[in-house]
Amino acid sequence: MIKFDELKQEFITLRRKVNHGDIFQSLGDLMKESLNKIPPQPLTVVSLPVDGEFALNRIQSYTHEINQLSENEDFDVDSHDFRVKDTDLEIIVEQLANPIAKYRDTGAFFFLSDVIQNDLLTHEQLIWLTDYLISDEQLFAHILEPQNDAIYRRSFSVMVLSLLLFSNRIKASFMSEKQMDRVINQVALYAALERDGRGFINDNGWAHAFTHIGNTVSEIFLMPDLVRADKMFVLGAVLSGYRELSQPLTFGETSRLVEVIIYVANQHDLYADYLLFNLKMWRKDLVTHTPPHTQRQWQQLYNRSQFFHEILLRGKNDVPEAVFDYVNMTKNYLA
Repeated sequence: MIKFDELKQEFITLRRKVNHGDIFQSLGDLMKESLNKIPPQPLTVVSLPVDGEFALNRIQSYTHEINQLSENEDFDVDSHDFRVKDTDLEIIVEQLANPIAKYRDTGAFFFLSDVIQNDLLTHEQLIWLTDYLISDEQLFAHILEPQNDAIYRRSFSVMVLSLLLFSNRIKASFMSEKQMDRVINQVALYAALERDGRGFINDNGWAHAFTHIGNTVSEIFLMPDLVRADKMFVLGAVLSGYRELSQPLTFGETSRLVEVIIYVANQHDLYADYLLFNLKMWRKDLVTHTPPHTQRQWQQLYNRSQFFHEILLRGKNDVPEAVFDYVNMTKNYLA
């Protein structure tokens, strides 16, 4: 058994080995070995925001101001005097952890999406927001525990991060090399560790962590200057996390993940070969192990079957030939 900080270090070491060309096919098994060293934790009390109404009032005030500015025909995004106070930004972003949808989803998330996409945060605020969202306290809050309300903090942190990565890629770059390096490490570990597959949760609305993972990983795969080894490392983490998942994904998450993975597999034979190798290992798991007899084992089987079927649904013309042919050849076994 290892501690969380030791797990983080093991993943960083794996990334370094991938970059040095020391490991390729064994990456998934080594990640699985590391993940299995850290035990599940008992459920503890989740700290939730208590100032939702105040944050919502600030959001509404800023939104009204933005709407007034946008109605002005002479509005110039580069010369406006609109500014979100740092203290308000801290209060608003904390609402991403709120289980109540009007504070979290249509409140904080919609607002942050607007100000990021419309360039209404300062360079310094974008850097601070990125650091906040990739912190251990955000991305890994209660992640080793049974299903709990911390899923909103984790899931919406990674979702807003996808918007920041898009802005950094398409508009003016604000992330330093050091910050981007940490983003890669944190997102990869989060994708490998997340086990809460809930989509829409009754009155609280969307959790949707695996769709949000897909969105953020998609942005990483789109980075033109990121070396192939780092993209390989992130791909390995996503596939390793999915391999260990024992909860159903029923709100389109697998379709999104497959879309993102097939995209990168089409970019270079390296990724396609690694994906194909993993699919073969997944099938080998089913062939060599005893028939499933627990709910966990059955769910893992059906998750993998769903992954294979989503590849087929994308069609022969949109999937690397060797990957499609292999999945098509094994489809009856996985049905």
